[in-house]
Amino acid sequence: MVDGQILTPHDMNRKQIINILTRLHRSRPLMKQLSRLGYTMETPVDLLQSWKQEAPEVLKRHQYLNSVIDDLRRTVPGFREDHATIVHGDLRHSNWIETESGLVYLVDWDSVRLTDRMFDVAHILCHYIPEQHWHDWLTYYGYKYNQTVLDKLYWYGQYSYLSQITKYFVNQDLDNVNREIYALRVFRDKYGKRR
Repeated sequence: MVDGQILTPHDMNRKQIINILTRLHRSRPLMKQLSRLGYTMETPVDLLQSWKQEAPEVLKRHQYLNSVIDDLRRTVPGFREDHATIVHGDLRHSNWIETESGLVYLVDWDSVRLTDRMFDVAHILCHYIPEQHWHDWLTYYGYKYNQTVLDKLYWYGQYSYLSQITKYFVNQDLDNVNREIYALRVFRDKYGKRR
């Protein structure tokens, strides 16, 4: 257990967060270790399949969420296995802890997987970083800021909302389920029109 303060949503715009994610996403030893533990690469199609298998029945029958899944199936982004990496999978601000000495730790590794790093990046951007800072955030992280990256961000951003909706639902946190569904609608209305 790490003692310290949980980061606030506002804290998530720190460069320290980007640096930690960059180190995580580029860690070949961690990737090899997960592979030895039986983790396999997950393509975007695999992620959709996983959601369909693991989501509670009530979410699988939710008309709006099904329309999102259908759209994601139609717009699957490119995936290169040689670019796949370890992702945390649940980068909510409450999973980041800062110690009194200023060190920041990422906790709760139950959702770790091997897939596209945009899985984590999209969650941070869609949930915490104002759009006017996306360009700087992405370039500092190491992405080129272009339409291909934005399309991938749009796809993984929607998947991030689906993942959070499921986690909150499983924890019977219906207020946050509804908040995430609303945020997903706003996100799709805003960015879906630009594609």
